[in-house]
Amino acid sequence: MKKKKKKILFIGSFKSKSTTGHVGGQMFACNSLINSELKDNYEWILIDTTANTNLKRSFLNRLFMAILRLIKSFYYILFGRIDIAMAFCSGGHSFLEKGLVIRFAKLCNKKTILAPRDGFLIDQINNSEAFKNKVLRIFKSTDTVICQGTFWKSYFLNNFDLPKDKFIVINNWIKSTNYQSKKRSINNPIQLLFLGWVEKNKGVWDVLEAMKQLKGENIKLTIAGKGEDFDRFKKAIIENDLTNEIDMIGWILGSDKYKLLHNSDILILPSYREGLPNSLLEAMSSRTAVIVSNVGAISDVITNGLNGFLIRPGKPQEIESCIRKYLMDNNLINTHAENALKTVRSKNSLEAVLPLFKSIFE
Repeated sequence: MKKKKKKILFIGSFKSKSTTGHVGGQMFACNSLINSELKDNYEWILIDTTANTNLKRSFLNRLFMAILRLIKSFYYILFGRIDIAMAFCSGGHSFLEKGLVIRFAKLCNKKTILAPRDGFLIDQINNSEAFKNKVLRIFKSTDTVICQGTFWKSYFLNNFDLPKDKFIVINNWIKSTNYQSKKRSINNPIQLLFLGWVEKNKGVWDVLEAMKQLKGENIKLTIAGKGEDFDRFKKAIIENDLTNEIDMIGWILGSDKYKLLHNSDILILPSYREGLPNSLLEAMSSRTAVIVSNVGAISDVITNGLNGFLIRPGKPQEIESCIRKYLMDNNLINTHAENALKTVRSKNSLEAVLPLFKSIFE
């Protein structure tokens, strides 16, 4: 007799791409799970929480959409005969909304799983006792909290008096076979890449400050992404006479992105806040060296000087110093890139995390 599939109410981001045209980390994580071999054993009931626009929406609009999602979630919990409620969320209102669903599902005696995926969650917990208490109540109603790395598990345990086995580490994952990882020679000039939102939190202005100090060196920087600072950043490039050193190309997708990553020598990601960014894993899968901020769970995959360089956020002089180290020793680029590829394939492949999800579901 064929075993009946467990029903999982999965709240997350399931569109193929965002309104800006790019594929975010949460979007990839959710879609990769529902399209994996897990679908052979589990029946997914999906509630999509992807915003219809990346523009600022009114409070009433956001409230209306949240209420619709809550009604739909409560209906499935009450009448959909689900076995498990799982939610992937960012911070702030997203966390509280998904947390409300988790608490309700627990009251209805369902297994509950919550996966917070937002670096700003730390600030929100540290800066508001009221928010921290809400997080505690949500965590108490959650059977399993999925942490993107050991950093996040340690942070949650240090801030909440809860059982250790509630927090399970599942490193952020990627389908590394999608990326070109064939070894190649270093470019001349050396190709630097910033891939992500063009805004202060991602450290893009620190990259500009570093490039000012590196003017005249044998390097070329590509900014691939858009954001609220895009036009202002473009103007700053002209004002600082860096048009020959920096290109801005906007969001780049699919095979074009894979090619760009593979043809870049070094990814620079000096973010102020992160969970465990997909762009980092993409670069590692593409045999590209990395210079990244030591925030969130990044140190779970990058060991300074072994498979990349770790820097402190808000320190453009450290970005400059790391680039100069690579300029002085081009072989170091290949060494770090090779070690990064080995790391991502062993710790962050989709195949590596699926057994962990199966164990949680059962």
